[in-house]
Amino acid sequence: MKKYTIILLSSAALALGACQKFLDRKPLDASSSSTFLSNQAEMEQGLIGVYAAGMWSIANNTPMHYAIESSTDLALRRPGNADDQIALGDAGFLFNNSLPISAWNAAYRLVQRANQQIVGMENGKAAVNAAVYNRIKAEALVLRAWGYYHLMGWFGDVPYYRAMPGVTEVLGASRTPVATIAADMYKDLDEAAAAFDAAGTPAVQTLGRVNKGVALGLKAKIAMLIKDYRTAATASKAIIDGGQYALNPSFPALFNSPGQTANAGKEIMFIQMYPTDVNEPQNWMTVIGVPRQVTNSQSSHFPSQQLVDQFEDRLGNRIDASLTYDPANPRLNRDRRLFWTLYMPGDTMVHYASKTAILPYNNLRERTVFNIYSNIRRKFNWNTGAWDNVTGNNDWIGAQAAGIQWQVSATGSIGGVGYVWNKYNDTTQYTFESKVGFILMRYADILLTYAEAKIELNEIDGTVTGAINAVRARAGQPATLLGSQTALRTLLRRERAVELAGEGHRLFDLRRWDIYSKANSFNVVGAALDPAVPPAIPTFDADNIPDYSASINQRIRFRAQIRTNTNVKYKLWPIPQSEIDNNPKLTQNTGW
Repeated sequence: MKKYTIILLSSAALALGACQKFLDRKPLDASSSSTFLSNQAEMEQGLIGVYAAGMWSIANNTPMHYAIESSTDLALRRPGNADDQIALGDAGFLFNNSLPISAWNAAYRLVQRANQQIVGMENGKAAVNAAVYNRIKAEALVLRAWGYYHLMGWFGDVPYYRAMPGVTEVLGASRTPVATIAADMYKDLDEAAAAFDAAGTPAVQTLGRVNKGVALGLKAKIAMLIKDYRTAATASKAIIDGGQYALNPSFPALFNSPGQTANAGKEIMFIQMYPTDVNEPQNWMTVIGVPRQVTNSQSSHFPSQQLVDQFEDRLGNRIDASLTYDPANPRLNRDRRLFWTLYMPGDTMVHYASKTAILPYNNLRERTVFNIYSNIRRKFNWNTGAWDNVTGNNDWIGAQAAGIQWQVSATGSIGGVGYVWNKYNDTTQYTFESKVGFILMRYADILLTYAEAKIELNEIDGTVTGAINAVRARAGQPATLLGSQTALRTLLRRERAVELAGEGHRLFDLRRWDIYSKANSFNVVGAALDPAVPPAIPTFDADNIPDYSASINQRIRFRAQIRTNTNVKYKLWPIPQSEIDNNPKLTQNTGW
């Protein structure tokens, strides 16, 4: 437990380090460990340290939520990486996997910095305006709840601290039931919401800061985690009725820097921001999603076939019930979010691949027709204004036979299954220096959360379909009508998949719906192996899970992976073994 103990005991130093840029502007003797947080300026500085602890990333500047998505049915990661090993279940998920360990440490770092802020602020309470004091505390309360929400969702019952613990407390901590922690978080978030109101805090203070909407949205999420649908419906409806948020008219604008800065409708409620005044850190989501047929690409994260087949046709039908879906041309006549989210073979891709123009094909931006079926890259020639065929394509399926399997291609044995990401591909940002923020909470999620809670309560009315249809309308999908609880549940779950893909919600969704084991147990297959021999349309079970067994040999399956997550233990991640080894009171999750 040495690593965890260090995190707990050094959180004060970490918080100060995160604010060093600001603290350097003050005399070095301005404050000490016993007097820090004694005035408003120091409280604001300390709060920056709390926010810094909430910036969760893993190797290669990858947002942690994005990496975790690759452990679910909607995405794939290069084999051998921690998220891919989790996805494999019996074939790869070991108790010492680095992703749960990183997630545990990151969440507790946030909790402890928030605890330090909340308790330490008492030093200067008398010197600060009450409304300002309560607003700063409210932000810390929300951020602490954000940490506990994830700890509970990932690990279940966890050690629970509301103040900075000593070494003895840490080494003797037992697990507190989720229900107990959730009840406390409800109270904290209600207190925070009231404090934001009293301080006149705007709906979105500044991108990256929390507010009343985030407090209520997080309360709804915690309620959904424990299936307290009444509280979830009430909290999310309060946001909707508040009238301070709306959907951005442009779905793609949510995922590029200009669109995030404008934040039309204030749809983005909470976002992981990247500083623009320093080179590091950066967001490499585009780097690890760009296919190898584009210059300077590093692809290692890919969409799955399961995600592709969740997108309806333009008439609102799932592909197995569609009269317009064509297996030979699966990219045509589909929900617009399909193209906004990922690229399929035949789509034109645009990437900011170089800071220096290298003509004829790179004029800062490259235009490439995504191709997996020949050793040709189809590139736009900026000199002639025409499209050229350029020999040499690491993403085509024949690359395996050509002996370049080490490449993480869109179709390879260590790559994807025929698709690459478009979401978060910000063409205003140089790929390797992108500062596009990663969205943690947005209004579309709130609308769908409200609809789901009401469906589960079987209180289906116009507000339920209205919430769902608002999200669908932006994509041009037809409105759904009132239907049975079962039918609307199926639609709602499909809607969450296609609207929120790649944003880190899927793991909690599958666990909440009690279908993680089934949804994430399958042979990894993908697009047609031969476009002239289209595979059969998959069938779907009652939980909206596709079955490809009817034509598995007609699909790309170079990865030769089988995900097996039927063991009940995969319902939760294992507690890091180092914590168990050093604390006899800390029990392990069932099966681990």
